[in-house]
Amino acid sequence: MVSFTIDKDNFNHFIGSFGKDLVDIAIDANVGSISAAVGKTTHYIYRKIDCGVEKGGKVYITDIPKLKSFLSNVKSKDLEINQEGKTGTLHVRCGKSSLQLPTSSHIESQKRVSVMQKAIEQSRQSMWRMWFNSPLTHHATLNSLELKPATGFKKVLGDKYSCKTEFDSDGSEFIVRGGKSATGKMFVRATLAQLEAPATSARSAFDKWLPDLLSNIPNGDVEIHTANESVLIVVQPSTDFIMIVIDQEYEED
Repeated sequence: MVSFTIDKDNFNHFIGSFGKDLVDIAIDANVGSISAAVGKTTHYIYRKIDCGVEKGGKVYITDIPKLKSFLSNVKSKDLEINQEGKTGTLHVRCGKSSLQLPTSSHIESQKRVSVMQKAIEQSRQSMWRMWFNSPLTHHATLNSLELKPATGFKKVLGDKYSCKTEFDSDGSEFIVRGGKSATGKMFVRATLAQLEAPATSARSAFDKWLPDLLSNIPNGDVEIHTANESVLIVVQPSTDFIMIVIDQEYEED
């Protein structure tokens, strides 16, 4: 039986940091940590967190909303999770409260993980200079806290907006923009360091889910790798965090 213990709030934050509307997830429990990866048409996220693992293996969670609701209604900080096999009942205990959830070996958020992980390994071996067969030309580091104000796009701009990013080599800035000229725009800028890029800027387009994804980046310095009209790769080597955000067709507004 896979079994691990972890601080309730840390675990709640962990399962909530893979993007909105996540229903299910597969967690790998290894010595001293748990990790998970989610692959969707819009993005891929991998992250891990330290915890006490009594017995390693995979845990399959098929109803994250119900699990998060349980966690928000219990007082104890000590959380214990157990599961026997892919389809075994998920046992969650927090203090004197417990939850049992049925599970399934079919995890929707895992459908694209293996393909993305192969591409990530190839990109990592190229020192993040390639994504599939396309070159990544713009590289730098930035402080992720400077991107957090982008979460205010919805409050300022409403529900209907798209996002664009610009890697401004000349100005040493990474710019996230939401909105359009006809309805208003909001800009968030982060200072770039350790630049490796041509003098030309790299611009890419994303949908309104970009700010939520940026909010899930761990605090502190991160690497970014991109190109013109290309994916955005965010890596934090100190925590093994990786995020790939899939770009959309770029249109000037």
